[in-house]
Amino acid sequence: MPLQTSGIVVLFSLLASSSSQRFALSVDGLWRFKISPDNQPDIGFSEEWWNTDFSQDLDAMDMPVPSSYNDITTDSAIRDFVGWAWYQRHLDLPDFMIHWKGIVAFHFGSAQYYTQVWVNNMQIGTHEGGHIPFEFAMPEGFGCLNSDKIRITVAINNTLNSHTIPQGSLTFRRDEDDFKYKTYTHAFDYFDYSGLNGNVRLIFKPPAYIDNVIIRNITISSFNSDHDEATYKVANVWWSSQLFQPSLLKDPRVRYVVKDPFGKLVVSNEHPLESLTVTILTVIEDPQFWWPRSTYEENVQPGMMYELKVTLIDGTVEVDSLSKTFGIRTIETNEKNLVMNGKLLYLKGFGMHQDAEIRGRGFDQVQLVRDINLLKWTGANAIRTSHYPYSEEFLEMADRHGIMVILETPACSLSGFHETLLKRHKEVLTEMWEAFRNHPSVIMWSLANEPESNDGNSTQYFKELVDHIKSLDPSRPVTFVTSQQIKNEKAIQSVDVICVNRYQGWYSLGGRLDLIQHHVAQEIQEWSDSYGKPVLLTEYGAEALSGYHSLPSTMWTENYQIELFHEHFKAFDFLLQKRSLSGEMVWNFADFKVPQEYFRAEYCNKGIFTRNRQPKSAAYTIKKRYEALLLEESVIPSVVLC
Repeated sequence: MPLQTSGIVVLFSLLASSSSQRFALSVDGLWRFKISPDNQPDIGFSEEWWNTDFSQDLDAMDMPVPSSYNDITTDSAIRDFVGWAWYQRHLDLPDFMIHWKGIVAFHFGSAQYYTQVWVNNMQIGTHEGGHIPFEFAMPEGFGCLNSDKIRITVAINNTLNSHTIPQGSLTFRRDEDDFKYKTYTHAFDYFDYSGLNGNVRLIFKPPAYIDNVIIRNITISSFNSDHDEATYKVANVWWSSQLFQPSLLKDPRVRYVVKDPFGKLVVSNEHPLESLTVTILTVIEDPQFWWPRSTYEENVQPGMMYELKVTLIDGTVEVDSLSKTFGIRTIETNEKNLVMNGKLLYLKGFGMHQDAEIRGRGFDQVQLVRDINLLKWTGANAIRTSHYPYSEEFLEMADRHGIMVILETPACSLSGFHETLLKRHKEVLTEMWEAFRNHPSVIMWSLANEPESNDGNSTQYFKELVDHIKSLDPSRPVTFVTSQQIKNEKAIQSVDVICVNRYQGWYSLGGRLDLIQHHVAQEIQEWSDSYGKPVLLTEYGAEALSGYHSLPSTMWTENYQIELFHEHFKAFDFLLQKRSLSGEMVWNFADFKVPQEYFRAEYCNKGIFTRNRQPKSAAYTIKKRYEALLLEESVIPSVVLC
């Protein structure tokens, strides 16, 4: 039974070792919330709001966490707010937590964009960037506060500029009557939801603990048996773990065990601790490979995950343990092809947003499970996290269900390419790699979406980014997604996979369904021939208003969206026969919110599902297409995974 303390449930099972020396507490729920006045944007700092009690503040309101604050209230000033937003929560903790002798860390799943955190009157950390989890530790626990009452205050600022990832612009103006006002704009085409979008947890760790477990690299070796003619495979798994303050222990040792996807013990070992970093090569015989959904491989189950458990021991006493799941798979490029576990790979899926009614970009288990079920229903095997990394919980589900992920940074519609921006971009890449490197579902890093890569300054900029992520992770292909014409593209030569967004029949040659097949086939073939690398069409599609039909079809109708897809399929089948296309990804999985505009009514309607995740007619068209790609009569050769 969990321990109930003043409305907060202590989740002992989460991250717990067998000796319960590590556990976590969820502090999700209702927080108090307020925004800074428009004419006093920094008043929270001058008045030290972290020292005030929001529960007694008439200007504060309830705000659920996790959620984006924008659509929760009925106030447009909160929906459109740009600046410092403040959250606060009081924690009534039992004595053993208040007087915990080890490390207490606050873990934030996602906060957009600048974050500052105080516990009582002590600032414990600052962070720049959204979408990627971060953690602030109190090495002495709550003991340094000299108080049994714990108050956490979080300030979040969503203001973007030319140096942030992504970029934005806040401009102060005067009209012809000398009236002062401000405008906030950004180039990316989605609503910039803000707030505490991810889960918030307290993590209690012992004084000496395991800091992390990292799957460094996996290679597959084959050998022939001396006893028969069969060929056997082994997986060589390099992993490492960093230890914190093991010098506090008298006889520190490390034990590690590996269990296969069926729970069977396959590796078990223990040895004395000789340094702060443990690096181990673990050999797994006859491994169960991680495969994506919808594969030609017979008798395989998608999403097969192993578990590695590392335990820190003092003599015979377990001090701390940490478990990580991992999948055994390789991913590489081979001339014009993507290759997984030695088999050619074909991606079929979507670009999508983490976007939902009321909660915005806030994490929600209900929404997550619905989205995974819909992805599986369509027959998709891949998504691109457009245009930012998704939650840890989404990637864990993708691992288990065999959904491949192109993980993208928040660098959408990037321009300028100056040194300060490059430095920030590298920091974001490093954070993203550190947070999500263990997920086998992540098959590719995407550096950006639709940057102004027709700018000559982008050439060196993206070369340095590719070199940077390759220095961290040589095991995955790297890409960015271009919307440039091939003759204008200045930076794509540095990446491993060519990803192109193109809207024939919509932005280009709108209404001309008869021209789609020719233009798509011709251009994709040109990209393939020019670069000799795998090519993905990462966005194509048309807006369709749910329930709007016409005969003959016209733009914005469900009929037109279906016909546009069919014309693209003809081009894809031609390209597949020539091995010039490695994947097709519809834009978008579901309708999503955009900034207010006179030419769109609140949403981008390119989804095959509505925003509340109900199918448009085109959903059945895509389902039929993706399922047909597996049939023997498909144009895809049977050696290709799809």
